[in-house]
Amino acid sequence: MDLENFPTCETAKRMLGTVTSGYYDKSYVGKWLFQVMGLEMEDSRSKTEELISQAFPETATWGLRYHEEKYGLAVREDLVYEERRNLIYKARDSKFPMTPYRMELILSKITGREIYIDDSKAVNQFEVQISPGSTNYSIGSVIESLMAIKQSHVLFFTTENTVTMAYCGCTLQEAEVLNLEQRQV
Repeated sequence: MDLENFPTCETAKRMLGTVTSGYYDKSYVGKWLFQVMGLEMEDSRSKTEELISQAFPETATWGLRYHEEKYGLAVREDLVYEERRNLIYKARDSKFPMTPYRMELILSKITGREIYIDDSKAVNQFEVQISPGSTNYSIGSVIESLMAIKQSHVLFFTTENTVTMAYCGCTLQEAEVLNLEQRQV
């Protein structure tokens, strides 16, 4: 064994660099102790990172079932991860007090476009403005979601801003204007 190139674990090398030089770095047993501790720490770190990623529906994979149970949804392992996440988002986001900003976030997830909600035009009314974009969405799902999350006494209107190309043409012509008057003699 090449004692100079041991330990091989990066965490063990980092730990070995924190102790007094000249003692453990020259010891075969000392280097093995750091190697074993370093491997254990790297294993623990990777498992901890995996568990942390399951704590949020945005990054969860096998932990999606716990999020579905948390929000009272049926465990749908037959669906792909993104569809399951969208169902979780819908259940999670509809439980909080609804503000125009929260409605903008929810509708942005549904449409994939930027949404602006203007509630300053009239009392108990708001307008949903959908910005132009290339994503496809169903206006029916937007209206259905709005009906589920808005307050029951509030009316809404939706508008979609689109970008179109309009061509107009004109011709320039010089003309001389003559004023003719008819006079009687």
